[in-house]
Amino acid sequence: MPLPSPSFQTLTLLGLLFRLVLLVYGEYQDAHFVVKYTDIDYIVFTDAARFAYGGRSPYDRDTYRYTPLLALLLAPNVWLHRAFGKCVFVASDLVVGYLLQRILQLRGMDARRAARHTALWLLNPVVANISTRGSVESVMGALVLASLYCLLTRRFYAACALYGLSVHFKIYPVVYALPLLSLLDESYRPPREVWRAGCMVLAVLGIGSWGDREDEEGREGEDDDQGDVDVGRASGNNRESGVLVTVMSYAHAAIRFVTPTRVMFGLLSGGVFFALTGIMYQGYGEEFLEHTYLYHVTRKDHRHNFSVWFYYMYLTLDSPSGRLLGVLTFVPQLALVAVVGAAFGRDIFFACFLQTFVFVMYNKVCTAQCMYLIHTRIEYRSKFRPLSPPLFSSLAPPTLVFHVVYLPLPTHLTLNPTLIPVERPLYDPCALWLSSAYRLEFLGENTFRTIWLASLAMFAVNCWIVVELVRSHMFEYMFARSGKVRWVWGNGEVSTVAVASAS
Repeated sequence: MPLPSPSFQTLTLLGLLFRLVLLVYGEYQDAHFVVKYTDIDYIVFTDAARFAYGGRSPYDRDTYRYTPLLALLLAPNVWLHRAFGKCVFVASDLVVGYLLQRILQLRGMDARRAARHTALWLLNPVVANISTRGSVESVMGALVLASLYCLLTRRFYAACALYGLSVHFKIYPVVYALPLLSLLDESYRPPREVWRAGCMVLAVLGIGSWGDREDEEGREGEDDDQGDVDVGRASGNNRESGVLVTVMSYAHAAIRFVTPTRVMFGLLSGGVFFALTGIMYQGYGEEFLEHTYLYHVTRKDHRHNFSVWFYYMYLTLDSPSGRLLGVLTFVPQLALVAVVGAAFGRDIFFACFLQTFVFVMYNKVCTAQCMYLIHTRIEYRSKFRPLSPPLFSSLAPPTLVFHVVYLPLPTHLTLNPTLIPVERPLYDPCALWLSSAYRLEFLGENTFRTIWLASLAMFAVNCWIVVELVRSHMFEYMFARSGKVRWVWGNGEVSTVAVASAS
C-alpha cells in the first residue's frame, strides 16, 4: 500500500526544522571542533558587514568580492547575532521551494505530485548543508527563479526588477539574458502600456512601427515561393548576390527579434542594474567595480581545482601569456552559453540549466562544490523509483527537477537509458583527482600533471553528459499561442508543434 503523499506545507515545515537543527549543530561544531562547520566565505561576509556597519568600506576586508548590498544585508550579524545571515539563506532556500511548487502547478501538475518533486529540494541534505554553512547562492537562486516565475505569471515589472537585482548581486545571471529574451516572443502578452512604450522606443530608433513590420512579414509569407525562385536564380547567376541575400535574411531576422516587449525588458531590467550599480559606485568608487565585477574577468587561480585551465595558469602565473589566458578563457565559455541560450531559450528552464552546466564546465575556477551541486541534483525517476515508489510512481512520461548551483529548474526529459548511471564514469577520474590532490597537499608530492589529466577526464565526461541531456530532452514551448502557460504535466493546451504535426 503506497504511503500518503505529504502536503507542501508539511514538507516546508520539515525542511525548516531540518535546517534549524543544522544551524544549532553548526554553532556547536564551531565552538568545540578544530574543523569548523561555517564556510570561510561567511566569515568574510561578516567581516565586511562589520566594516560597512562601522562606516567603512566592505572592501577593506580582503577577498570580499561581492556587492556592498550583501554586507549591508548582513549587518545584523554584527549587532544582533552572527547566525542572522544563515537564517536569511535558509529563508531563501524555503522561498526556492515555494517557487518550485508554484511553477510545477502552473505547468499542469497537481499539488500533491508537485510536492513530491519539491521535496527533492526542501529535504535535500546537500542543499540544507550549504545554506546553513553560510553560502549566499540560495539568495541568487531565489532571485533568478522569482524573476522567471514573475514572467510566467505576467508580473512583468517585478520580473524586470528581480532580474536586474540578481545581475547586480552577482554578475553571472547575465548569461540568462538570451533565453529570457527568447521567451518573450509573440506568444507572451505583456501589459498594454509596456507594449506601447516599446513601440515608441522602436519608432524613435527608426526601426519602424511593429504593426507595419507584421504587415510586411505577412506579405513576405505570401511571396515565399516566388522569393525562393528568385534567390535560387540570383545565386546561380551571381554567387555574391546569393551571399548578400543570405546576409540580408539574417539581418532581417535580427531586426524581427527586436520586439517592443524585449526592448522594454532590456530597458527596465538594465535600468535597475545600472541604478543599483551607480549608487554603489557613488558610495565606494573604483574598488566596487574592481572587486565586484572586473576581478572575475581577469581572475587567475593557480590553486589546483577541477578546471581544465588551472595547470596552464599555474605554469604561467606571472607571465604575460598567463594574464591573457585569464581573459581568453571566456571566449569558448560565453560562446557555448550563448548558443545554448539561443537554441533552447523558449524552453526557458532547460536552457538555464544547460547554460549553468556549460558555464561551470568551462569556468576558470571549478571547485568540488560546483561540480557536486550539478551532479547530485539531477534527480531521475528511473534511478529513485526502486527506492521510493510513492515519490515517482505516478509520473508518466518521466520527469525531473534540476537543481544546478542553487538554480532549481523544473523541466521535461525523455530519458535515455544509457544516461542513468551518469555518476559511474565521473567517479573514476574524480577519485584519481582526489587521491592526487591528497598526495600533493599532505605528502608534498608533485602531482600537478596527474591532477590536470584527471581534470581533463572529468571534463570529457561532462561533455558526454551534456550531449546525452540534449539528446534526451523533449523541447516544450513555455507559452501556447493564446498566451497561457502550457501544461506539460496535465491536460492543458496542446503545443503548437503537436498541432502542426497532427494536421
